[in-house]
Amino acid sequence: MNSDREIIANVQGQSGELQLQRRGRHYEVISNGTFLMATHNGESERRMVQEALNHACSAESVLIGGLGVGFSLQEAVQHAGTVHVAVVELEKCIIEWNRLYFQEWNGRALENSKAQIVEEDLQVFLEKGTNNRWDAVCMDTDNGPDWLVREDNHHMYEAGGLQTVYAVLRRGGVAAFWSASYSRAFEKSLKVVFDTVWIEEVEVGRGGPDVIFYARKAEHIQPSHNF
Repeated sequence: MNSDREIIANVQGQSGELQLQRRGRHYEVISNGTFLMATHNGESERRMVQEALNHACSAESVLIGGLGVGFSLQEAVQHAGTVHVAVVELEKCIIEWNRLYFQEWNGRALENSKAQIVEEDLQVFLEKGTNNRWDAVCMDTDNGPDWLVREDNHHMYEAGGLQTVYAVLRRGGVAAFWSASYSRAFEKSLKVVFDTVWIEEVEVGRGGPDVIFYARKAEHIQPSHNF
């Protein structure tokens, strides 16, 4: 990749400084000096959505936490079974940069009739919308449970946050969590809350593989037995 860097914008966002830069024909977003996302590789983000929808009982309603450069959104709106895809993004500039710069890579997904873009904190959105039910919830708000973009996000990876995600899933629904690395503690937390948990590694050609954690809500309530 072209090493020449052109800084397009510096913005003070809700989580600190966000910088948009271009290397060659691709764009990168830097959060507080740390690489966050780029247009040059979205394989694992797309895979997260594919696998979640493949294992969910239905694919009609999808909630995506974190817009990124739009890879997950594009994958969701392109799926034949989806009807409504909501993306919750905290940073206004990320939404604007998607519309101004990233359309070549996300297929103008924000303009798709299935898409709803919500500018809000994901935790707030989930807690006030617990009457909503989703077939799939795909989380890409951080670089993983051990590498938070925003310290307040730690709640989403702990029991309380995971129980909220479990509550907004329909029966047979799947939650997926994108991460730049494996976390044993997070896997254990998922197994406490969800009925089935599995992990997928996606090779990305740089360092270690991206890791996606999947967690399914059982389709049927298991009957209790009194002896």
